[in-house]
Amino acid sequence: MMARITMIMLFVLYMINYADKTIAGYSAVPIMAEFSLSQKEWGLVGSSFFWFFSIAGILGAALSDRIGTKKMLAIMALSWTVIQFGAYAIAGLPMLVIARVLLGIGEGPFWATVVSHLNKWFPEEKRGLVYSTVNFGAFVGAVASAPLIVSLIDSNGWRFAWAFMGALSLIWLLIWLWVGKDRPQVSIEAAKTVQALPKAKWSDLSKVFLSSTFLFSFLIYFAQMWGTTFAAVWEPVYLVQVIHLTNQQMAYAIAGMGLLAGLMTILISWTGDRLYKKHRSYRKSYVLVGGASIILGGICFYAVTLVQSLPLVLIALCLGKGFAFSVGTAASVIVSSMLPERTGLLVGTLSSLVTLAGIISPLVTGSIVQAAPNVGIGFGQAMIVNALLFVGCGVLFLLFAKREENKTATAAQIPTIS
Repeated sequence: MMARITMIMLFVLYMINYADKTIAGYSAVPIMAEFSLSQKEWGLVGSSFFWFFSIAGILGAALSDRIGTKKMLAIMALSWTVIQFGAYAIAGLPMLVIARVLLGIGEGPFWATVVSHLNKWFPEEKRGLVYSTVNFGAFVGAVASAPLIVSLIDSNGWRFAWAFMGALSLIWLLIWLWVGKDRPQVSIEAAKTVQALPKAKWSDLSKVFLSSTFLFSFLIYFAQMWGTTFAAVWEPVYLVQVIHLTNQQMAYAIAGMGLLAGLMTILISWTGDRLYKKHRSYRKSYVLVGGASIILGGICFYAVTLVQSLPLVLIALCLGKGFAFSVGTAASVIVSSMLPERTGLLVGTLSSLVTLAGIISPLVTGSIVQAAPNVGIGFGQAMIVNALLFVGCGVLFLLFAKREENKTATAAQIPTIS
C-alpha cells in the first residue's frame, strides 16, 4: 500500500516539476513583449535553466544517497516554492535568467532522486513500468497545467501563474512530510542482504562511466532531452506564430498531445518490461525498444515538415513526442542496474550530463529560427535537426549499448558492464 502511495506522490510531484519547467514556454509571448526580447534572447532564457542543472544534479544525487531520498525530495520542493514566488521580483532579462538558473539548480537532482527512491519500493522487473508511470506525471502535468496556466496568465499575468506553481509545491511538501517514508520495512534477512552490498570504489564507478553502455545510454537520453527542451521552450511559440493558434487553442493542443504521448510512453515501457521478463536480457528488451522508439520519433518529427493540414501536424508532433520521449526510462533502467548500491550517483550523473542538450537546444533553435527568412522555415529546419539527432542516436544505441551483455544474467544478478 505504501509503495502505491509513494508512486502517486512522486507522480504528482513530477506534474509540478514539469509544469515548472514549461511555464516559461507558456508565458513566452507576454514575457517577450513586456521585456522586448528577441528570439535569441528568449533562447538564452530557455538555455539558462540548464546552466547549473548538471552540477546540481550530480551533487544533489550524491547527497540524496547520504541523507536519504525523502529529505532530498522535500528540500527540492521547498526550493521550487521559494523560487516561483520570486517571480514578483523579476523586472528584466537578467533577473528572469537568474530565476530560471535557480529553478534549474533546484530541479537538477529530481529524476535521479526519484529513481533511487522508487528502487527501494519496487523490484527490478517492474521498474520500467513504474518509472514510466511516474514519468507520465510530466505529460499529465502538461494536460492539467497548460489550459489552467494559460488562463491564469491571460487573466492575472504571468507572475501570478508562476507564484501559483510555487503554492502547489508547498502543498505537496506539507503532505509529503506527513505521509512520505524513506524506505519500506524489510525483514532481517533482507536488511542483511542490503547491508552486505559492498561500497562502490572509484575503480568500479570509472568502469561504468567509461563503458559503451553508459556512453550510449547518455547519448540516447541526450537526444530525448534535446527534444524535450525544444517542446518546453519553443513548441508554444511554434503553435502560436507558425500554426496561428490562439493562446487557449495552443494550450489545449499541447494538453491533448501530452496526454496521448504520455500514454504511449507507458505502453512502450511496459513492452520493455515484458521483453525483459521473457529474455532476462537488457539488450533484447530496453535497448531494442528504446532504440527503435527514438528512431520512429525522429521520422515523425521529420514528417511535421512534410504535411500541411493542422490535424496532421498535431498528429505527427504527438507521435514524435510519444516515441522519442520514452527513451529516458529505458536509459535509466539500464544505468540503474549497473551498480545498484550507487543508483543515485549513476542516474544523477546521467540525467545531469544530458542537460547539456537543454543548454544547447534552445540556443541552436533560436539561432536557426532568427536566421531563417521567416519563422515557418526556421521551425521547419529546427524540426529536421531534431529528427536527424533522434535517428542518429537511436541507431548508435541499437548498435553498441549492452553489446557484450552476459546472456545468462538473471534478475538476481548484476549484468556484466559492457
